[in-house]
Amino acid sequence: MENIDEKKLYEIQFVQLIFSLKTSAIIQLGKIANPLTGNIDRDLNEAKYTIDMLNMIKEKTKNNLTPDEEKMINDAVFELQMNYIDEVKKGEEENKEAKPEEKESKEESADQQELKEETNESKKHLKKEEKKEKEKKPKEKTKENLGKKRKNPKAKKEK
Repeated sequence: MENIDEKKLYEIQFVQLIFSLKTSAIIQLGKIANPLTGNIDRDLNEAKYTIDMLNMIKEKTKNNLTPDEEKMINDAVFELQMNYIDEVKKGEEENKEAKPEEKESKEESADQQELKEETNESKKHLKKEEKKEKEKKPKEKTKENLGKKRKNPKAKKEK
């Protein structure tokens, strides 16, 4: 009687383990919301790890399961693998759709680059104009300075 209860307990625990891993993988695939956060989070790497773990359990328990347990784990692994493939394809499609947006952003950055170049050219032009103005002003000042310098030496000679 004690062995029967233990055997039934193991069967229940095995079913719970498989169900728990399957549920985790479904959450990781983004098929249902995470009950802790309420968010749908897709993590395909974690989902693959969980599916691989279930597959490992399937192989390690081969020829040691009841027909119902074997069917349950086979169905779980198959269902999760198909959903994983589906999610990988969705990810690839999302990446393809994102590429035109990247092109737009590259075009924008090209426009931004062109604008920067025009701005730089304008700044260079302004600097040249300012330099010309500065060159004119020092020449005028130097003439004045030269005149003052001439006066000063004369003033010194006169003293």
